[in-house]
Amino acid sequence: MTTPFLYRFLRGILRYAAEIYFFDIQASGQEKIPEDGPLILAANHPNSLMDTVVLGIQTDRQVCYMARSGLFKNIIVRTIFNRVGVIPIYRTEELQGETERNQYSFLRAYEVLEEGGCIGMFPEGKNSPDRKVQELKTGTARIALAAEDRNEFQLGVKIQPVGLNFEDRERFLSSVLIRFGDPIDSREYADLYKKDTREAVRELTGQIQRDLRQVATHIDDDRNHQLVRDIYQIYGNELANEFIGVLDIDLRPLTHKLFDRARAVGGPRPDLEDRFTIEQHIARAVDYYQRNDPGLVARTRMDIRRYRDHLDQVRLRHELIEEGVQLTGRRWEAVKLTAYALILGPAAIYGFINNAIPYAITNFVVSRQPDRAMIAFAGFFTGLLAFPLFYFLQGWALWTLTDHSLVVVLLYLFSLPITGFFFLRWWRQILTYRNTILSRTLFRTQKNLLETLENERQDLIDRFEKLKDQYVEARLAKRELQQAARAELNASAEESSEVPAESSLGASP
Repeated sequence: MTTPFLYRFLRGILRYAAEIYFFDIQASGQEKIPEDGPLILAANHPNSLMDTVVLGIQTDRQVCYMARSGLFKNIIVRTIFNRVGVIPIYRTEELQGETERNQYSFLRAYEVLEEGGCIGMFPEGKNSPDRKVQELKTGTARIALAAEDRNEFQLGVKIQPVGLNFEDRERFLSSVLIRFGDPIDSREYADLYKKDTREAVRELTGQIQRDLRQVATHIDDDRNHQLVRDIYQIYGNELANEFIGVLDIDLRPLTHKLFDRARAVGGPRPDLEDRFTIEQHIARAVDYYQRNDPGLVARTRMDIRRYRDHLDQVRLRHELIEEGVQLTGRRWEAVKLTAYALILGPAAIYGFINNAIPYAITNFVVSRQPDRAMIAFAGFFTGLLAFPLFYFLQGWALWTLTDHSLVVVLLYLFSLPITGFFFLRWWRQILTYRNTILSRTLFRTQKNLLETLENERQDLIDRFEKLKDQYVEARLAKRELQQAARAELNASAEESSEVPAESSLGASP
């Protein structure tokens, strides 16, 4: 399929905007994306329309999304969607007996696949809770198998699970990891589909579900979301050092480093694949203990809460405890931070004043979103419109109401986004300075409190180490039992296949 110019143009804009909105966008498994041929990208759906943005910019293939029909009500949106290949899906309450609407949508999906195109789907059917993959609808499997059936299972439709893992789906300048799994060949279900259509759809949906939970962080029990995050904050570095190792070299281009410094996010970017892999293993371990020893999970949750409360009381971060307290040079550091705050304060205030109105508008729109999953999308697109619009208005006012030259106006416009990002960095440094002063004072007067916190943290790490070993042993024991059971079944099958042969020989005349 030839990618329309409008699709390429919008993808370029959204890619650039997403790189500004997110602190870091990382992807793994992109080499697994088939370069051509019919493909369905089946992703989890944690962040509403923002999911289509971060997924669509990861491949040069045109992704024809299947989206709910309510998004087509606006004539401008409908026109754009039709031009870029979005296919409407109607819910039962929207059909009002006109079932042919969805029949047309399915027919359009079959045609895209038969043309060797790519369809984007969110099989959960609605926005999912954070860190959870809900039970999947059967639509993805039905479309893939029906398209194959129309072509006598010679089409070769692949279904590729995609995990969208947001560090914090509601926060500006957070990170996102997109993980592409191994494509599933729907032709493997040809024989089953010909025998029992419903069973084939159910089996394929189950495989998509299992594979999707491998590439997206999934926590069964909603109560354990915060617990998994807390364990990762306390114990994640130890697990990373043990199983992955540490890489301190920043290999990014110089332009990326400079841009990150302006956005107050400088320094080597962590490997999100490693982080989410570790967090996923922690989630599975927590689910295991929740099933087998819920009392242990409850006690651990209380102990972590007590530890966090102590940290909050003294405004300490986990990193300060891990690195220890070094009083040498603290006074000189405080002097440098004070000079930094005062000398560069005017530039930061300039950036704040010139960006305050579009920021306020964006914040207002975000605060009015009833659906938490829509917050990031609302902030992203409101900012994408509000900031350029106000920059234009500010530049136009300076040009028409003053006698400044065009060069001055252009320099002014160029300064607006740079000083806006600089304000974020300056303000973050002010907060860091404040916390550092407070922490230093407490260390000087309450050294024993630090020792108590260090002991609490070490007790938690020791407990996690023991639970980790028990969990690994349990997994290995379960695997050995499964292997033994399979071996016994194979042996029984061999014996049963030999018995009829012997009895028939004995019965022969």
